[in-house]
Amino acid sequence: MRSITERITDSLKAKKEPGFNEIFTLLNFEELPTALVDNTSRSLLFINSRLMKIVSYTNQDLAHKPIQILFPDLDLSTVSTGEIRKVKVNRREKTAVEYKLRFEFIDQAAQWIVINFLPEKPPEVENKQIIPDLLIKLRQFSQLSDESSLPMALQQSTLLAKTILGCDYVCLYQAESDYPRLRMIAASCKDGRFAETLPSTDLMRLDKPYIWLKENRVLTEIHRSARENQVDYLASAPLIQGGGAFGLFVAAGRGEPPAKLGIDLLELLAAMTLSLFQQNLLAENLTRKIEQTQDFADLRNTAFENMNEGAVILDNDFVITEINQAVEWMLGYSAQEVRGQIFDNILIGTDRLLPALIEAQEGKTTNDIGKASLHRRNGQAFPVKIKVIPVLSGEVTRSIMVLLTDISEHEQSKAVTQQLEHRAILGDYTAAFAHDVRNPINNISTGLQLLAAVLPENDPNIDVINRMQGDCTRLNHLMEAFLAFSRPLELKFESFGVEQFLKRILDRWQPRMARVNVKSTLFIDPKVVNITGDPRSLENVFTNLISNAVEAMTDSGDTLAVKAVMSTELDGRPAVEISISDNGPGIPQDIQEHIFEPFVTTRKAGTGLGLAITKQIVTAHKGSIRVNSFPGGTVFTVKIPAEGGE
Repeated sequence: MRSITERITDSLKAKKEPGFNEIFTLLNFEELPTALVDNTSRSLLFINSRLMKIVSYTNQDLAHKPIQILFPDLDLSTVSTGEIRKVKVNRREKTAVEYKLRFEFIDQAAQWIVINFLPEKPPEVENKQIIPDLLIKLRQFSQLSDESSLPMALQQSTLLAKTILGCDYVCLYQAESDYPRLRMIAASCKDGRFAETLPSTDLMRLDKPYIWLKENRVLTEIHRSARENQVDYLASAPLIQGGGAFGLFVAAGRGEPPAKLGIDLLELLAAMTLSLFQQNLLAENLTRKIEQTQDFADLRNTAFENMNEGAVILDNDFVITEINQAVEWMLGYSAQEVRGQIFDNILIGTDRLLPALIEAQEGKTTNDIGKASLHRRNGQAFPVKIKVIPVLSGEVTRSIMVLLTDISEHEQSKAVTQQLEHRAILGDYTAAFAHDVRNPINNISTGLQLLAAVLPENDPNIDVINRMQGDCTRLNHLMEAFLAFSRPLELKFESFGVEQFLKRILDRWQPRMARVNVKSTLFIDPKVVNITGDPRSLENVFTNLISNAVEAMTDSGDTLAVKAVMSTELDGRPAVEISISDNGPGIPQDIQEHIFEPFVTTRKAGTGLGLAITKQIVTAHKGSIRVNSFPGGTVFTVKIPAEGGE
């Protein structure tokens, strides 16, 4: 097996210039502590990691520096390749010692020299054996990061550090963010030996590990405090993070400094203390991030489940991974049924969706795929608006969201609006037609009256003329109803009493009701107050309702009941509720739903405009009207605002 030096020599022979990166890598594999020097400039080029441990210097400290920094008495001009000699070696912040070195020239010009430290240790080097107890204590120190409370972990760390170093006292200071000072955050014992706070200048001056003895000069406030409290030695090391110091590790005691109290162990404990801060900060950040992520996920899931639009999540192969509740209602499938299904097994009915999904794979959003319809689980088709959105991670599409908006109600509303517009136009034409037709009808009626006047009473044509006269009268009533429905209402509001108003209408109908064997009853609650409205228009309302009730009971005869009570259900305002009840055959259920629409009637000779006009008048009074009908009876209930109800 060839040595590292031989392999470096072969590498140099193969190149005109030395390959430093390759040489440095090979030197790090060297089992012996090794240095590479430039014989021409008498400077250091590289030391491997094993030599760093001995001299406590790094490559950054020594690179391109004179060799005297590391070898103060070495004269390279006197050495030869393969020579072994003892040379004094400087160690950082320690006394220099002699090592047995071997020199190897690795190029023909003798410019590059590899210096190996031979394994024999000089007697001056202390043979420090790390005892098992120290390893146990260091392991316990490293396990403090598992402590959930940082103050507790730091407190325990000072107690362990005190045992590891063999000193009397250990404490930690941390810089305050809002004030230029250091505050004690943990101590092995609280005996007041050191101040609770230190000026920030102490951290600036103690920017490197340092062991102070009582005979040394006072450099900082903490040294002054140590001297005042008869402390014989004080070791400190900064806690450095992100290129700046934010805290101070301090160990102190009386008597001679313990043998274990060295710069290396001091730096190690400071680094382990720093890791407690870093791991706690990392844990806090991770916990906060997890909480934020969970909150965001909860918010997203809540929004996803409760959004009005249906949402379908697809993977990049167009397989359904999730749907929200709106899609379940819209299509009739449960989320469990559709997971793992290809999209066109569920979203059936349009061929416009696939091109939009392909574009979504490329990161493009399609806001509307155009007019589309889908099929529910039962096969029913319904119109939808579809939007396709890619869910991106960077520039890569991770999933695809398909938003569905059911526009059935919109389409229905649009159709109803068009129908109402057509009806409005037709109403305008009908009103004009009714106005123009009344004059010819009146002329025909007048002509028929003249013919009847000149014919003998027993003339057979008299019956024909009478039927024609009746048709003219019916047409005239129909035209008047058309005009009444189409013309705007002109109401004159006033306050009037309910009892007198209803009694006057019923008295007028008594002769007609007597002829068809219909009896009437009137009940007025004593609490009923006056109503506010147009008496003439409201008289038309109740006349029409009584007329319909009497007409319904013409064949059988029975009782017409009129009742008035107070009510507060009209938008919370006081109102008078007036009901008209009959014992007729009732109104079919399918007609009840449309009874107040124009041209809807149950009477053979009815125009279908009476109840439409009635509702129009009641609505103009800010009231309400409803019907409740069943076989054997019908009740119309009208609510009109009471006096002072506005």
